[in-house]
Amino acid sequence: MSLEHIVKRILDQRSDLSRESVLGLLEKKKAEAQGLLSDEGAARLVAQDLLVRVDGKTFSEIKIADVVTNLNDVTLTGRVIAQWPLQEFRKQDGTPGKLVRLVLGDRTGRMKCVLWNSKAEQVTAVGELQGRLIRLAHGYTREGMSGIPEFNGGDRCQITVLPLDSRNNDYPDIFEFFTELQELRLNDADVSIIGVVESPPKFSTFSKEDQKGSFLKTTITDGTGAINIVAWNEKAQGLIDLKRGDTLQVIGGRVKADMLGKPEVHLGNNSITSILKEKPLYLKMKLPKFCKIENLQQGKSLSLLVRVVEVGGIREFSGMDGGTRRCGTLLVGDETGLVRLFLWDKLAEFVYEVHVDEIILVGDALAKEKGGELFVSVGGVGKLTRNPQVVGMKVPSCPKPVMLGSLSNLSRPVVIEGVVSGDVVLRNVQVGSNENVKVATLVLTDGSGRARLSLWRDLAERAASLKAGAKIRVVGIQPKSKSTGEVIMSSTGLTVVEVISGEGLREENGKLISDYL
Repeated sequence: MSLEHIVKRILDQRSDLSRESVLGLLEKKKAEAQGLLSDEGAARLVAQDLLVRVDGKTFSEIKIADVVTNLNDVTLTGRVIAQWPLQEFRKQDGTPGKLVRLVLGDRTGRMKCVLWNSKAEQVTAVGELQGRLIRLAHGYTREGMSGIPEFNGGDRCQITVLPLDSRNNDYPDIFEFFTELQELRLNDADVSIIGVVESPPKFSTFSKEDQKGSFLKTTITDGTGAINIVAWNEKAQGLIDLKRGDTLQVIGGRVKADMLGKPEVHLGNNSITSILKEKPLYLKMKLPKFCKIENLQQGKSLSLLVRVVEVGGIREFSGMDGGTRRCGTLLVGDETGLVRLFLWDKLAEFVYEVHVDEIILVGDALAKEKGGELFVSVGGVGKLTRNPQVVGMKVPSCPKPVMLGSLSNLSRPVVIEGVVSGDVVLRNVQVGSNENVKVATLVLTDGSGRARLSLWRDLAERAASLKAGAKIRVVGIQPKSKSTGEVIMSSTGLTVVEVISGEGLREENGKLISDYL
């Protein structure tokens, strides 16, 4: 269809417009497309914007989620998430070929696109397209190497770079296509992330099977968490000038486990890395996101905003290197649960500074599991801040008591309330290196179920005075097992008991211990 025919169709259906105004809109479209649009293509876009039918039908597009393989004459519009450099190759007949790979996204998903030969040259000539909206018309789809549909643009393909203010509301901003570091999971493939380099990059070389290679390792953070980056060979060489404080953008990374099972992102030949000149506005404005205690996952680097429930002491251990290590403990919580916090080496002194009921910010911590208990360990690059000023964040509260009959999570300390059933049994047991300690055993009921509690050491002696019928609250007791409807629970050095009503749990001066919380 000729340009004149399209203009005539527009004027026939839009009597409020003059020929001059339509031609003006057409020239504006061509200018916005930066030379990638013919007169006819520009006229069709103007017709679409004016909701004018051309050839008896409106300009047709397809959403990414609706794309299947073996479609012909497909039109796709999306925001450019990634743009690879122009690649040259030899065809099977020996003639040269060119291609450019793109990843486009809309609100329904993302899709890989391949533009061939002259179209690859056209899109390369425009320059950097990441973040721009682009329309690819008259393409076709084929199954990609990963088994999912892939858009291809050949000689018939029309490429249009849409203006910056064009239909922006129909497509997510570019940052929405990047994954927050706290959301990364082992074996995630083709991830896109942005973060600030937190540790000085370390470049190393190696030899394997008579071949030499290199890798670069660093840590980035984005306010939601931190993760190690490992770049290999050419990608490592390309980041040789990376330094602490730079903003690194990664597209096409793969999440793997390090030697400790902790996630890290690996960069290979198909990854794209960029050192951004300026930290993106959305990264500057992004509020830190903290992991809720109920969402803790083993091996996951995380940040917590929690309330101190109980402060423990410091213990010393012999390290594997023959030196001495120190560890302080805290019981902390938010409205979703409780967890024990282990503070190592220099951070152990924090237990002498912090007080019960204070809010603390925990950064670069690691969730671990031992003996069936999930806990949080902080050491090395970990950070602790008392009563931080975190704008826009809700101050965490402590969790409510858990009903014994509905207790399903046995991996973390809990708060329970109930009535003492029967007498408390006090006995001596031998633990560890022939140490004799006292343990008090009692049964607690709350109407939904029952639990058998073991309270150790000093807490055992005080609990021995509890009488049947006393109502108590126990904070930070660890569930151990569950059988025949009865939960087995054990105290730790951070467990706190409060008498709500009844007699018992007296200190040496005879006063009730009723103000622990």
